[in-house]
Amino acid sequence: MFKESKNTLASGIPEVDKFLQYRLFVGVPKNNQKLNMIAIVQEQGKIINAKNYPFLVIPTSNAKGRKTSQITGLYRRGHALGVDDITQPYKFRIMFVLKKSVKIPPRPFMRYTLDHKKDEWNILLTNLIHEMLIGRLTANKAYTKLGNKIVDDLKQTINDFAHPQNSKLTQERKGFDNPLIDSGILRDSITFYLIKKG
Repeated sequence: MFKESKNTLASGIPEVDKFLQYRLFVGVPKNNQKLNMIAIVQEQGKIINAKNYPFLVIPTSNAKGRKTSQITGLYRRGHALGVDDITQPYKFRIMFVLKKSVKIPPRPFMRYTLDHKKDEWNILLTNLIHEMLIGRLTANKAYTKLGNKIVDDLKQTINDFAHPQNSKLTQERKGFDNPLIDSGILRDSITFYLIKKG
């Protein structure tokens, strides 16, 4: 019995050593600057001011994903860009709203997930180390299990995040109110990777 345990530890300790040589990172892909910017803005919030023009041009649901250059007959009326349409109030269909700035409130999905799931992750980590020590698991498989669990938890937080809500304009454009989901690109990009310690 002692001999079997000793042999198991002899094969398990190197796997734990290999495991400890790396750091696990979870989030959006590190080489995608646009997704990193979106994640940071969602996590911290931001006020976006118009820079090159007097106003930011915010699409309404009427724009249906089109740019200003793609809409014939577009002109400005007050703080809106739109087109003539006799079926609309004031015979004007608003396609874009003009604003000097917009405030995106913080929606700290990463901090929220860490605060609410870290105990579960620590229990899983303890179990994975035990499995490695007794020779039932490799370091690579342990990192895969831990990484996938954290990725799944982050994605679930993004799915469930409800407050603060989207603005009415954003809700109408999107057709639903999920503050952290528009196309789903941010959520679907969440992944994990390993970096060897220095």
